[in-house]
Amino acid sequence: MSRRGHHELEDEAAESGELNLTPYLDIITTLVIFLIFTFQVVIEFRLIDLMPPAYGSSARNPSDNPDKKPEVTLTLFIHSQGYKLVTNQPELGAVEVKLKSGEYDNEKLTQELEKVKRTLQMGESLIITASDDIEYRTVVAAMDAAREYEGRMLFPDVLLARASTGGG
Repeated sequence: MSRRGHHELEDEAAESGELNLTPYLDIITTLVIFLIFTFQVVIEFRLIDLMPPAYGSSARNPSDNPDKKPEVTLTLFIHSQGYKLVTNQPELGAVEVKLKSGEYDNEKLTQELEKVKRTLQMGESLIITASDDIEYRTVVAAMDAAREYEGRMLFPDVLLARASTGGG
């Protein structure tokens, strides 16, 4: 009985028409694992932390406490002309922070956020929405600008929302 070498076995498998699928299965397994982790990161990035309204007996009626002011929600829109701060109460108006020498003015944004927070006595939540053409680094710079002012925390709880482009 003679011992056959590795090359003889490969030649025999090639002649019989059998395909060695092991390398292909290794590649497919690696790709599947990579795609699972990639999609998990994308899904987590698109989540928006929202508190749904309470129903039933646990729901509070806004008229129960007439002295309490309605909660103000602040949204920061990032667009090609600069920043725009808007609240959920139109009577409070909006604050525009225009581009400064073609760059986003993050210092002015921080000052305006501090002024709005102090004036409206707001919490620590801020919603940031950016147009599709805005670079990621601009969004991160706006988040950094909204985080703190002179060592005090401004808006550490940031919610990212997708800009509505209209039309459905």
